[in-house]
Amino acid sequence: MTICDRAPFLANCPLGGIGSEFGLSRRGGYNASFKTGMHRGFRDATLVSSGRSALGLAIRYAQVVDTSGRSKFLLPSYLCESMIQPFHEAGLEVRFYPVDGDLAIDEESIARRVDDKTLGVMLMHYFGFPQVKELHCRLHARFRKVCIIDDRTHLLLSDIADPSFSPGPSIAVYSPRKWGPFPDLGIVVWGEQALPPCQVRKLLDTGYDFGFAWFRLVGLLLRATFFSLPLDALRVLSLRPLHLAEEILHRRVRVTRASPVSRLLWRLWNWALVWQIRRQNYQYLLSNWPTKAGQPLFSHLPRDVCPLGFPIRAEHREELKAQLINKGVYPPIHWRRPPQLDPTAFPDSARLAEEELTLSIDQRYTTKHMEYLLEALCAG
Repeated sequence: MTICDRAPFLANCPLGGIGSEFGLSRRGGYNASFKTGMHRGFRDATLVSSGRSALGLAIRYAQVVDTSGRSKFLLPSYLCESMIQPFHEAGLEVRFYPVDGDLAIDEESIARRVDDKTLGVMLMHYFGFPQVKELHCRLHARFRKVCIIDDRTHLLLSDIADPSFSPGPSIAVYSPRKWGPFPDLGIVVWGEQALPPCQVRKLLDTGYDFGFAWFRLVGLLLRATFFSLPLDALRVLSLRPLHLAEEILHRRVRVTRASPVSRLLWRLWNWALVWQIRRQNYQYLLSNWPTKAGQPLFSHLPRDVCPLGFPIRAEHREELKAQLINKGVYPPIHWRRPPQLDPTAFPDSARLAEEELTLSIDQRYTTKHMEYLLEALCAG
């Protein structure tokens, strides 16, 4: 197989390249009808307008049940800056705890930072690979008055596939638009913290986040059109409303219900097909990985894991990213270091933020696309 130099519309490559935003089509993993039996939801779940809205709702719950006026939240040192926003908007003081270079969270590192001002701790799981089992339960047992928010966005498919899943004493939050073309959708799963519907309604803002949902929906529809008719002008046009939606979210996080469109699409989503394709693509890259292209962050794919992407560490990350983009492959970075984070205090996280690059393996792509991706990696 040879690589065509005319990026981004390349031979053997999906129209529009590999990566970047989804389009609202069946390539995103949707069922043709409700009768497939492929979708399994969560018990005691609230569907809101975004992942940040899900965090905002969990934070409001923590503040409502607290009676001592605590105002500090502990967050992992490896995270997206946007995840800090709901905590600041809630008037909370944010402090960080370390994440190791292998993305592991140490219980004792958190415990040493909990004090009488700590309202809660947010946990994270990276790229579909879970932290040490029952970490949230052990923290809850040690600190009964501390709220545990478990950001399980990267574990979404693994949790859906597990019929026994429960967040236990923590509050689980998800941002499904990392996994498929949902206009406005975030999920809060309450577990032992389950609230009556009337109490949940009191914590929500009224109405929908209409502007955010509208721009996202238009952008996803235009993206689907672009994949069918890959004109550069249409590519630029399709990304514009998606960027406008992000600007709305950056200005203020509204904790509103998900729109009826996203609720319907969530019901139609064929998660089992998405699970199968993502695992297949991940395993193909892992089995054929070229050593000079960087180091995979996870060298083994457990049976109960569905990966969000194929994350690697590359010493010359920016050069590799530019090389891939030139070949029509668009790899995201998860994540650049937030300015609030002191790199000298958290050197492992800072280095990860400088070296991490994620290769897209999602349900839009086949083994032939993974072959092309590997060629693009070796082209430099």
